[in-house]
Amino acid sequence: MSGQPHPWRNWRHVVKLDPDRPIGNSDLRELGRIGTDAVLIGGTQGITFEKSADLLRRLRVQAPNLPVWQEISSQSSILPDADGYGIPVVLNAGATEWLIGRHTSAIERYGPLIPWERVVPEGYIVLNPHAAVARLTGALVPESPQQLAAYAVAAERIFGMQTLYLEYSGAYGDPQWVGQVRQATSLHLVYGGGVHSAERAAEMAALVDTVVVGNVLYEKGIEAVRETVRAVREIRG
Repeated sequence: MSGQPHPWRNWRHVVKLDPDRPIGNSDLRELGRIGTDAVLIGGTQGITFEKSADLLRRLRVQAPNLPVWQEISSQSSILPDADGYGIPVVLNAGATEWLIGRHTSAIERYGPLIPWERVVPEGYIVLNPHAAVARLTGALVPESPQQLAAYAVAAERIFGMQTLYLEYSGAYGDPQWVGQVRQATSLHLVYGGGVHSAERAAEMAALVDTVVVGNVLYEKGIEAVRETVRAVREIRG
């Protein structure tokens, strides 16, 4: 985001909502009260404009003060009224369209309509080989923490990125691996995957800048999400 502060730098806790998974208005209302910094709308399977737009509309009503960003995985589901857009650049994609092809196609299609001041490129590393996003992108999962750290350094030093997202997508990552990335780079580090408890939230919050939770809401409920918020807040950023 050229010329403007990076908005994600102030976020310690983010909830990712999947438009393809049901969620009630009462839970959306509570999301606006529990202290999370933002909602990120995104997913891999079954994502449509209609589902995404309905989720955004309900969030605007139920949690009007909560920033709502969209992590774009499909051109057909882009929400014009989102507060901003995360653009994953899958650094370990085996299918190169997820590294650059999808991005140039969108630029060619939308060109001057793109609100670059509301766009954050995410250096994205997929780390769960069993996840849907790994299959979709043909991800070449790093085999060692050193290899993972090398991806991080490349994101910062070669590609000039500001943000790196470690995506474990349902699995809980090895804190030693995450810690090695933290030592190797000064990027704004985002972690997502398997944060189903306050203990895990605190453990990752000590290593990264932003903790993303998602499945815990669908599997354990809003109170479990509240606990992760409290745990993250207790760890200094």
